[in-house]
Amino acid sequence: MRTTLTVSGIVIGVAMVLVLLALAAGTSGQTGGLLRNVVGAEITVVNSTTPSFPGGGGRGNGSGFPGGGGGFIGTFGRGNTINETLVDSIENMSGVFVASPQLSTSGYVNGANVFLYGIDPSTYSQATSGLDMTEGTGLNASHQIVLNSVTADDLGVVVGSKVTVGANSSGGSTYTVVGIYTSGTTFGPLARSGYIELTDAQSLGNESGKVTEIYVKATDASLVSSIASSIDSSVSGVTANVAIAVAGSAAELSDTMTTFFTVIGLVALLAGAFGVINTMMMSIGERTREIGTLRAIGATKGQVLRMFLSESLLIGLIGAVVGVFIGIVVSLAFPLFTGSAAPGPFGGPGGALRGALTPALTPFDIVLSLALGSLVGILAGLYPSLHASRMDPVEALRHV
Repeated sequence: MRTTLTVSGIVIGVAMVLVLLALAAGTSGQTGGLLRNVVGAEITVVNSTTPSFPGGGGRGNGSGFPGGGGGFIGTFGRGNTINETLVDSIENMSGVFVASPQLSTSGYVNGANVFLYGIDPSTYSQATSGLDMTEGTGLNASHQIVLNSVTADDLGVVVGSKVTVGANSSGGSTYTVVGIYTSGTTFGPLARSGYIELTDAQSLGNESGKVTEIYVKATDASLVSSIASSIDSSVSGVTANVAIAVAGSAAELSDTMTTFFTVIGLVALLAGAFGVINTMMMSIGERTREIGTLRAIGATKGQVLRMFLSESLLIGLIGAVVGVFIGIVVSLAFPLFTGSAAPGPFGGPGGALRGALTPALTPFDIVLSLALGSLVGILAGLYPSLHASRMDPVEALRHV
């Protein structure tokens, strides 16, 4: 019974280590995806002759301020252009998740001067986390416009209104206001801005095939610096500005979560190790007579040592195998438990939690858990085995 309880301690420790390692791997990947959705572009590519200020690569209101990416261009509405064909070249680079072009230009909406940003709606949200919409929807067709809330109020327009957008205060084309967003400020160029489709902006500014910036999102925050270096070295005429704070925070968050889960698992395994030590010491105390008899008839210290080490290794190995099996089962079933834990506000039971913690099992983690369980058995049995091998035969025989 005592041995069974000791094995159970190893089982629990190994199973917890495997589950937590799987959670760390799973949440690391999910954290990267979450950060891609929450934070802005980590890299903003601009013409090398265009000045830029810190803050480029933020979240989608086209600025270098929090909530936008673009530095000088986003703030002042204009910069030297680069070829739109560079978007495909950058997107095909290793480690790049998505690259989204933008053309920043000046225009007029109902005769009022407004900074206009031409974007590719299909990639803009992925690269910059999108606009902070307060009404309506994003762009989905040509000749649509999304206006800043301050601009919309000044012009007296709402979602569904028709406005005239042109390169000068007189004339232009009719656009439909499909959405209104906020940039978090009520003054300066950011407060008088709007978004239209890239092709519309290129036509308006007579800049066919040109963009002023390319927002780049990496598959992993740790790759940001290397991607920026690759862009600088392989693409002539451009500069890759890195949002260091965003990239650093993402990498630190992922590393912290992995360390946190691993430490908890090792603590559980350490508790199991004490169980092995306790069992082996009690086993030696109960078998003092056998040890004395073995030593008296010629058993060497090494033989006695190997006997007890083999026993502790067997305890650790059995616990490791059973623990890995249970860990795999729990890891595979974990999403089902979290998915049904609570009703979700986004459709269906557990919608808010489903997939929030999804373990990712890897062969390395499985082998590591097996090795840790076996190693714990050996190390925990080392002192009791040495104690048994060094036992004085005469003293041991007194117990016969």
